[in-house]
Amino acid sequence: MRALAGTLGVLAGTWWLGIGVAAAPPSSAPASVNADDVRLDNSGTTLVATGHVAVVYGTLRVASDTLRIYRPKGTATFTGHVAVTDEKGRAAAQVATLTVLNESRVTAVVLTGGASVETPSYALLADRIVADRQRNRLTAAGHVTVFAQPDLIVTGAVVTYEDDRQHAVVRGEGATPATIQNRDGRIRGTRIEMSRKSGQAVVTGPVDAQIYDASLTGANATIDLARATAVFTGHVTVSRHQGQLLADRVTVYYRVKRFIAEGATRMTFSDRDDSSSP
Repeated sequence: MRALAGTLGVLAGTWWLGIGVAAAPPSSAPASVNADDVRLDNSGTTLVATGHVAVVYGTLRVASDTLRIYRPKGTATFTGHVAVTDEKGRAAAQVATLTVLNESRVTAVVLTGGASVETPSYALLADRIVADRQRNRLTAAGHVTVFAQPDLIVTGAVVTYEDDRQHAVVRGEGATPATIQNRDGRIRGTRIEMSRKSGQAVVTGPVDAQIYDASLTGANATIDLARATAVFTGHVTVSRHQGQLLADRVTVYYRVKRFIAEGATRMTFSDRDDSSSP
């Protein structure tokens, strides 16, 4: 699909808010902690802040209802109406946990409970979003939805993106298939691999699709972004109101709205006249 290129560019770019898989150099402990009430336990290991919490980590700003910093584990846990912002965008969740190594480097961020990320070019929704900065990897799980410009929607159970490889995997699970869709239609499968380097997305099946006025099924589908094509292989069936086409391989040309069948091909035509013979 033509809009898929936008999502690949998003997945291959720097993720948001200074906490993503390709974030800026790490900041130290919070530059400031403001809240209605701030308390430090007797051992000096735990800080608890409550009420209108606002914390600054370099360019990263976090607001929440409460904050708990636990030095032995190097964690800062924000809970209740968490909002994270910087110059690249914003994120929200019910809970956000930052892991800090040696009190100087943020190595991971976990967003849970209605987690969301929004930038000018895309928005991501999931039950849980994890940014692993040491592995340059981001994972979103649970009711995952990615919205990308201009009209692309990608959904699945789990999405994993590796920044070093510029490679994303969308996996379906149970009743939740991996799906790519835009105004031209949608393609669903059990797994979708997207590569910015190759400019392709491979949908592993069984695959089913709705493209324009046709329904398609097959074993697999490969989307070529530059050519704006989708190639379906493996016992492909194309169903339209005129009838049904069976082929080894079917190529969809989005720009000209054309279907080309190859290999062993068979067609059946439906009888559109429902009137009875005299």
